[in-house]
Amino acid sequence: MVTDPVCKMEVDEKNSPASKYGEKTYHFCCPSCKSMFDKNPAKYT
Repeated sequence: MVTDPVCKMEVDEKNSPASKYGEKTYHFCCPSCKSMFDKNPAKYT
């Protein structure tokens, strides 16, 4: 389990949307949180 950087929910990294930023992969609870992260990843890291 990992924490969604946008909404802080715990998510299963095996079955969740993901984005890579820098050298790290971030996982999200839903496509909406992924979209918010993708627009401004520095805000959530």
